Amino acid sequence: MTRYSQPTEFRTGSRSSRIERAVFAARAVLIWERLWPLLWPASGIAGLGLAAALFDAFAPLPWIVHALVLACLVTAVGLSLYFNLTRFAWPRWEDAARRLERDSFLPHRPISEAHDALAAGADDPYARELWLAHLRLRLRTLGRIRLPWPRSDLPRRDPRALRFAVLVLILLGALAAGSDWPQRLAGALGPAAGSASMLDAWIDPPIYTGEAPIYLAKDGPHTIAVPQGSTLNLRVHGTDHSPSITLDGVRFEGGDGEYAASGVLSAGAHVRVRADGHTIGSWKIAVIPDLKPSIAFAELPAATDRQALKLSYRARDDYGVAAARAIIRPRGRKGEPIVLDLQAPGGAAKSVSQTVFRDLTEHPYAGLDVDITLEATDAAGQTAASNTVAFRLPQRIFTDPLARALVEQRQNLATQGDGARGRVLRTLDALTLAPDKFYAQTPGAYLALRATYWGLKYAKDRQDIERIEELLWRTAVGLEQGGMLTMAEQLRRMQQMLSQMMAQGAPQSDIDALLNRYQELLQRYLQALAQNGAQNNAPGDANAKVLGADDLAALLKAIGELAQSGDRARAMQLLAFLQELIENLQVADGAGGPGGGASAGDQALRDLSELMGRQRMLLDKTFRQSQGTGDPKDGGAKGLSRQQGQLQSDLDSMLKKGGKNPSQSDLRRAEKMMGDAAQALDMGDLPRAGTLQKNILEALRQGAEAMANAADGKGQRGGQDPFGRAAGNGGLGSGGNLRIPDASVLQRARDILNELRKRAGQHGRPKEELDYIDRLLKQF
Repeated sequence: MTRYSQPTEFRTGSRSSRIERAVFAARAVLIWERLWPLLWPASGIAGLGLAAALFDAFAPLPWIVHALVLACLVTAVGLSLYFNLTRFAWPRWEDAARRLERDSFLPHRPISEAHDALAAGADDPYARELWLAHLRLRLRTLGRIRLPWPRSDLPRRDPRALRFAVLVLILLGALAAGSDWPQRLAGALGPAAGSASMLDAWIDPPIYTGEAPIYLAKDGPHTIAVPQGSTLNLRVHGTDHSPSITLDGVRFEGGDGEYAASGVLSAGAHVRVRADGHTIGSWKIAVIPDLKPSIAFAELPAATDRQALKLSYRARDDYGVAAARAIIRPRGRKGEPIVLDLQAPGGAAKSVSQTVFRDLTEHPYAGLDVDITLEATDAAGQTAASNTVAFRLPQRIFTDPLARALVEQRQNLATQGDGARGRVLRTLDALTLAPDKFYAQTPGAYLALRATYWGLKYAKDRQDIERIEELLWRTAVGLEQGGMLTMAEQLRRMQQMLSQMMAQGAPQSDIDALLNRYQELLQRYLQALAQNGAQNNAPGDANAKVLGADDLAALLKAIGELAQSGDRARAMQLLAFLQELIENLQVADGAGGPGGGASAGDQALRDLSELMGRQRMLLDKTFRQSQGTGDPKDGGAKGLSRQQGQLQSDLDSMLKKGGKNPSQSDLRRAEKMMGDAAQALDMGDLPRAGTLQKNILEALRQGAEAMANAADGKGQRGGQDPFGRAAGNGGLGSGGNLRIPDASVLQRARDILNELRKRAGQHGRPKEELDYIDRLLKQF
């Protein structure tokens, strides 16, 4: 193809601007005349699609059919343009000039002859200048230049004039669409993009946070902060296929235009929801971490005067402490840990400060060194532990030597497992020798020991061992004086039940009934305590405060009124305060005081009890030595002889300090037999030494009974109960920092609570007010 360029004389400005504009317009006309016919039938196909869109013909089609029709339209238009436009050629400047000359009837090609070359004299400057002067003259003398409207051969390509039908359809469609034409066009270009898809989105925080649901707009304006573990809920309506979401692990489910999805938000994310290829929701979500709880000892563990374990702790959590417990493990020994559930206030309080009492004297670990760790759990299941504190668990002191032996064997089973099983069997067998002599007065104890022996011998699993441990404890308790231990434990359990019922929002009638039972049991406990005070109470404290019967009645009445008024948290504190008073009760003694005869008698009895325990341990060592399983650390029979001599020396010291008392004869007899047993051990006569040691224990037990009976005769209580009904002594007002609300405050609280309940039943009030009242009543 020959390329033509604009002549030099026109490029140098010799051509007028009129001619230049005319050539440009002629060239544009040629472009349109060549291109427009080639756009058919592509323009007709596109026009039909546009008309269908304006008539909203795509809306009823299923998504798949819609997409297929749209693809066919695009393909048809593309193929038509591809095959037709390959024949298109851009018009040259020469073509535009010749078009002007023909349409303007200009003879001798005055515009296009600029391309003509001189036949001769091309190298002669005079000849060339003359030729250019001729061309300029021809252009200046040109008359009117005409450029008719473009003429297209489209009718030849569309002889049936279908193009006009397409145009009419487009006009009618525009009239039918009206102002809705942008939405209809958008619906045609994107399947379901213009449909009535609706999105409902909201976030449900975890229930334990107490926060309200968060409803999401289509496009969140800023980052939304929600608690960790919140649930994102999505509902899409009016879509033809399943939407998609950018949240990992979450998929929409459903059908017939209704789809739903939900997912737990564990980390921040930018969530987008797309339906039919378009975003219908977008949010930036930040997750507020749920911090682990914290727990610590408020005070070091301690033992009450009733040998109950006292634990004071503080716990915190950002959304509330759901549970707290204490884990107790024996130090340096085997054995399963003790897990104590600590009562936490209701409603998962963010800050907890509690004092609890637990009686572990029945547990095999009583009297052992243990490690205590507190553990707090929040509603999300996260746990935290406190520092570990070493402590020796309180234990019940047994004066009966057989009871002490049973408790020790029970402890060995619990902490040493199967390793102690054979030794415990031999000990039980030895303890049941000569039943006609040692168990003539207590045949029930003998039968219990033999049942324990055979049960342990054929025990198969840990549950069987635990039943044996329980039988050993019950037998030991039966050998001691009983009664108050059971009632004290019942009081503790009832206090825990009352606290739990208040925390969980139990009906007031149930709480009142349990309070009445608690009061009745407390009265019985106080009566038993007054009758047995000499044997169970520690020496009196001159600085101790006295609590009278009126104080007790005021406490119980205040607890009931606080619970009725809705202030159950204060009622729980007051109940814990009352339990602490009960744990530390001492019987008022009218004759003796601190440092009196009762104190000295108690100390002597405890010293004698401790000596009996050492003597019984020595008997066990002698028995194991006779069986050939003795501990080499004991030094054989010679070493046992020295230990027996030390016990004889300690008993002699006790007798010198105690003066004359009814137990002197029994204890002197025991001292003499100790000397004989030491001599037998020194000579290696282990069987004789074992017999003497059993007789020593019997003499010591008789001496302890005589000493205890003598102490009972010295108590002069004048009818006082454990609360010491002494005139002029202060009650609750003289100590403690727990304030009891007066009657007017309690009545005002009850009036407010009744008014709230009344308004809650008036359904004509605004919904916001009713919701607020419901939230208030949930606390009561």
